[in-house]
This record gives sequence, C-alpha cells and structure tokens, in this order.
Amino acid sequence: MSEGERTLIDKSESSSFEDLASAAAHEIEEAKAAEAAAAEKSKQKDEKSDEWQDVLGSGSILKKIINQGDETEGLRPQRSDICRISYEVRLRDGNRDLVEERDQVKIYLGDNEILQGLDLALTLMYKGEKCILQLAPRFAYGDTGLSPRDSLGMVGDMDDPKYRGPPIGPETWLEVTLELHDWAEEPEHETLPIAERMEIGIRRRYRGNWWYGRGEAQLAVQLYRRALDVLDESEGGITDPTASGELAPTPDDLMALLDERMRVYNNMAAAQLKAGAYDAALQAVTRVLTCQPNNAKALYRKSRILTAMGKNSEALEAAKAAALAAPDDVGVRKELQRCEQKATRDRSVERKLAKRMLGTSGQGKASPDKKPGRAKMLVWVNIYIATEIEK
Repeated sequence: MSEGERTLIDKSESSSFEDLASAAAHEIEEAKAAEAAAAEKSKQKDEKSDEWQDVLGSGSILKKIINQGDETEGLRPQRSDICRISYEVRLRDGNRDLVEERDQVKIYLGDNEILQGLDLALTLMYKGEKCILQLAPRFAYGDTGLSPRDSLGMVGDMDDPKYRGPPIGPETWLEVTLELHDWAEEPEHETLPIAERMEIGIRRRYRGNWWYGRGEAQLAVQLYRRALDVLDESEGGITDPTASGELAPTPDDLMALLDERMRVYNNMAAAQLKAGAYDAALQAVTRVLTCQPNNAKALYRKSRILTAMGKNSEALEAAKAAALAAPDDVGVRKELQRCEQKATRDRSVERKLAKRMLGTSGQGKASPDKKPGRAKMLVWVNIYIATEIEK
C-alpha cells in the first residue's frame, strides 16, 4: 500500500469517527432538551396543581387539582356516561361541617343525580384525577338551601338519608373533594335485564321527586324523561332472550314495568303543570289514562291541568271521574268541589252577560206600552236555550 493510499484511509476513518461523535453529541443534546422540557412541564403541572382554576370564568366554580389524572389518551367523560366517583361535600366556611359523602358510587353524567357543580366539573376531569372544588350557591343548593332533616336525595340510596348539619342558606358556598375513578359508556337500554331497567328507572324517579320537592320543576322533568327512556319497552322491545342470557320477562314483569312507567308519567305531568307547560302535561296524563282509564291520580291532575288551560267544563268532567275512581280521597273531593263552584260562578257570569246583551239587567226598564220586537224575542229565546244546555 502506498503512502498516499494509507493517508487517504486515515482521513476517511477520522472523518467517520468525527461524524459518529457529532451524531452522538447531537443525540445527547436532544435528550437533555427533552429532559428539560419534561421537567418544565412537570413543574408547570405542579404549579398548576397549586393554583385555583376558574372553571367557568365567572368565579362560580373554582378547582384545584390534588392528583393528576391520566391524560395520555386525552379522554374525558361525556354526557350520559356512567362515572364511578367518590366525593365529600362540606361547608366552605365556619366549621366546615360535613354535608354528604359517597364512596365508589356510580352516576349518570349530566342527569343531575349529583349537585350541578359536580356534574360540570366531571366533564373536565381525567381518569384517576382528584381535585378540590369550591361551588357558589347556584351550583350547589341554590336559593332554596338545605335545612336540618331535609332529604339529601342521594341516588341509589333508598334509605333516604337526611342532612344533619347547620342550615345552608342561599349564600352558602360549598367545598367538595371529588375523585373520578373511571367511566364507561351507557349501554343500550334494550340490552339490559328488566330488573336493571326497573332499578335505573326508579332511581331516576326518586331523584326527580327530590328536585320537584325543591321547586326545580324543569330539572325534575329532565329526570323523569330519562326514567322513561329506560322504562319504555314500546320502541325496540325487550330482547328475547336478554343480552345477559337471562330469561325473557314474564307478563308480571312487563306489568310491573308498565306500572312504574305510569308513575313516572304522572309525576312528570305534575312537574310540567308546575312549570306552566300545560300541553305537555296534558299529553303525559293522557298517556296514563290510555293504559289506565280509572287512574285517580291522573284524572285529578287532568282536572288541574284543564282548569289552568281555562277549560273548566272539561276539568269538571275529569274531577267527577276522579271522584268515582277514588271516592274516599280528600284531595279528589276538594278538587271536585272546587270545579263545581267554578262551574256555578261561570253559569252566573253567563246569565248576567246574556241579560246585558238583551238589555234586561234592570238598569233601564222598558216602557209598559212598548213591547220588544219579534226578532229580539227570538234572539233572547235562542241564547236562553243555549245557556240552559251548558248546565
């Protein structure tokens, strides 16, 4: 090998070594930069965790993260998802008295099965995340507040636990420790066993009743509608056999499902009446009476709805039917009495109106030698007959 060839090989090897060294140095710099970025991100997370976040931008819901959740997939629960959560609610100020607490409870997100502030916060949380919330009254117990021995309306708890702390007024803020363990999509209703559908429907009716008792008719209607979604077997039907492998429902099972659905429709009609949605309320009781024509509660509410709509004669007929279906019910008897008194007043007003139209109110007497014309007499007779027919 000549001297020139040996020199060329040495230069080539030296160049390759320099390229490898340069690449290694570049990789080291990239690793350091990535490590620094990760450290900065971790630092920002820690700093963020120590800060109160204004969730809505209005200061009504403040959030501080205690434990970061799993953000790798960037997924958060959506409305109607079944979330498994734990929470503890306390008064924010004073002695920070305990209001309620639940551990590993399942709720349907967006169904108002929990306080509205918690419902909103869960949509912004990741799996495994734990945080502290401060809730303004409008996202907690509102203007109604909560008094000692009031029902807490806890979903899934049929014992109906009561509040045992000091009165919660319309200005009371709450502090909540909330943890989202995991969640799953809501299954198709027709794939569920009938017993599970009954359980879900009943819990939604109970929670709707709680909101109704607090004067929140619109929220109650929302829960009742969600209950009907799972109780209604007319669309899609109940699979035979069920997806779980259980036996198909018996006629008794279907009758129980029907009875529960009628309860929900009845309650929804009451809430819609309270909210002033008279047409919707009338549709709800009509559904009940289509299946159960002698349902006294539905007939009673139909009477109240028709009265609110100004259909007094129809209201009286509904009240009479309710009295026949439940003659010993005090509320039904009072409703019938009220409708009868209203009908009496209406007839009195009609007679007075007819007299004024004919000029016979007694304010101006006709001349003794002047008799009313034949045409006027015929009009008077026709109006009188029409008035008598409506009695």
